[in-house]
Amino acid sequence: LACALAALWLASPALAGDPLRATHDAVFASYLPVNDVPDKPQVAAMLQQARDGMWSVAGQAPSFRALLTRLADLRSFGAACGMSDFLRTAGATAFDRLPAAQQTRALILLHTCSSNEPRRLAMNIRNLYLRQTYGALQEPLTGVRLNLYAPDAFIQSHTPKLPPTRLRYDREKEEVTHRDGEIDYLIVGSGPAGAVLAHELRRGGKRVVLLERGSFTVPGAMETRLIDELKESNGTRTSADGAIFIRNGMAVGGGSLVNVDLCFAPTLPSIQAKIAGWRREGRIGNGEFTLDQLARAYEWVKPAVGTRVLSEREINANNRTLWDGAKSLGLHPKLYDLNTWPPGQSPYPVTDKRSAASELILKALVDERNPLSMIPDAGVRRVVFDGRWKAQGVEVLVRRALERSGVLGDPNGLGISAGKLVTIRARQVILSAGALGSATILLRSKVPNGQIGRGAVLHASMPVMGLFDHTIDALSGTQASVFVDDYLVTEGFALEAMSAEPLYAAVMSPGPPRHSFEMLMAYRNLAGFGVMLVDTPSPQNRVVLDASGEPQIEYTLSEADKQRFRRGVALAVRAMFRAGAKKVYLPTTEDILGGRSKDELRETVLTDIRQADLVEKRLRFIPNRTLVTSAHLQATNKMGTRAGNSVVSGDFRVWGTEGLYVVDVSVFPTSIGANPMQSIYTFAKIFADKKLIEPQMNADERR
Repeated sequence: LACALAALWLASPALAGDPLRATHDAVFASYLPVNDVPDKPQVAAMLQQARDGMWSVAGQAPSFRALLTRLADLRSFGAACGMSDFLRTAGATAFDRLPAAQQTRALILLHTCSSNEPRRLAMNIRNLYLRQTYGALQEPLTGVRLNLYAPDAFIQSHTPKLPPTRLRYDREKEEVTHRDGEIDYLIVGSGPAGAVLAHELRRGGKRVVLLERGSFTVPGAMETRLIDELKESNGTRTSADGAIFIRNGMAVGGGSLVNVDLCFAPTLPSIQAKIAGWRREGRIGNGEFTLDQLARAYEWVKPAVGTRVLSEREINANNRTLWDGAKSLGLHPKLYDLNTWPPGQSPYPVTDKRSAASELILKALVDERNPLSMIPDAGVRRVVFDGRWKAQGVEVLVRRALERSGVLGDPNGLGISAGKLVTIRARQVILSAGALGSATILLRSKVPNGQIGRGAVLHASMPVMGLFDHTIDALSGTQASVFVDDYLVTEGFALEAMSAEPLYAAVMSPGPPRHSFEMLMAYRNLAGFGVMLVDTPSPQNRVVLDASGEPQIEYTLSEADKQRFRRGVALAVRAMFRAGAKKVYLPTTEDILGGRSKDELRETVLTDIRQADLVEKRLRFIPNRTLVTSAHLQATNKMGTRAGNSVVSGDFRVWGTEGLYVVDVSVFPTSIGANPMQSIYTFAKIFADKKLIEPQMNADERR
């Protein structure tokens, strides 16, 4: 228990007599069954300790207190959600003064409100309390060992030996320079695009510096797929209305470090159909990104990042449910390619993961001929221009590195304090910070183009979980191996194997606190796979900056997209039942099955395959009542042939600027048509090859 709760005991105790403490205790009991497990006294004790520990850590945090303050006096909601009428008969207006049944009723009013803002507040509070509590307790409660961190001895013996840095920091000028001269390429973002560019441009003899907002982890030191600290906003980013969880990597390696690694070749029919559409719309020319070009570049990508073909022997019990269920429905399940080590061949004690960090960046850093220079924990704020929109470098806010074993802080020994703004200059700047990061930097830089950030797509996804009468253990063996793309081109959705830790089962099970708890406890018998929607771009779906210059993602699913999404979810339900599930769970409290009172906030548990028909008819994707996720934000800086409808040209240059490029997932004009990681690698390789060929072509022309 002490180990499980260690993360909750890091701060000094809150002030005695704090009036919000009672609100905290009441909210905790509303979302965690601390008073609802009389048959499990040890569990009740663990939950009580988690409650007290959470207050010790978070009790004085301004953001945490702001959430509790909203609930401390329910009169602040006025007539919204029927709160005024409720309070007239409740006997109290302070949340903590209400009887437990009335506290439950007040929260139901918020969760089911016709207005989204109270729903969002209630869902934010719920998710915060479940994450903090079950995140620490999931292992002792379930008996599942997550094996997240390698032993210190492994980390010490496998910490890379980097060559002496070639970077210097001028404290008077507050500027970082390269000791060998001007930087040819300054690359912002170390995900799949930035890693390829850094590796290849440096290999071509260029002086390259790579910047990454997140920290640098020792390859193999941790199971990066399950660690939220390596994700932007600690994995809690949502769309502006709170309706969709949007996950992005934020560490050296970017999304390739934290994703499950479902690899779709850019030569597949679903992706080729999208690229053909870009060509028909006049966004790319007939000779750009042809099948031959993509195939040639992808032949380099596969061995470079370790992409391998799976065998059916690797299908674990969790993925087998999708395989068997799909076959029973007459569908055609297939095996992914993965960027992972084959079973039994990983050199790492806690993961089989391969990423852009281990396969490209690290190799470039230690290359004696022309080593890459890299600065982690470097948050680029804006591009620095001269008076004619020629890029001259970037302004960087230095961040504090993650303080845990296996993280390399300040590998260059520059000694720049966290919070310091510094400038780095270069001949050319390439933004590869992803659909969120690159759009944010362009907006902060005030580049004069109204298309920046517009038309975002994100591949909305929904998990479907099934309860089986035998052990599943979703994280055992190869975590993801199966997908079903029968409807990917025609209907725009796919079924994809997924895996996650016990915490995920609780968070994605809205409803009464006992339901989330029971889902956590049933984890070993739960199987799950997801429905991924290829959504339609709309200019209203976009990245914007708030008043403090931080990004927000404004996004609403269209009614046409919801209709296709419903069909996909219903198909997934049928497949789960066909695979043998006794019950199927959807992450929604909408009244899909009918017969619910408006005074209830109930889970959605399906017990018969015929209920999938009701899902297809009634699921509305109400924000903050139905939980939707995304890990594929795309298309915020679209490619095109004119500045009026795009941000970059066919050669990736930002319209109206010189020496500034965007090369990442944000330049796709629409969804790429499948999981985008392999296409990002491939497009970046095509760009790098062109940039290395151009000087030679120019020299030949001069001769």
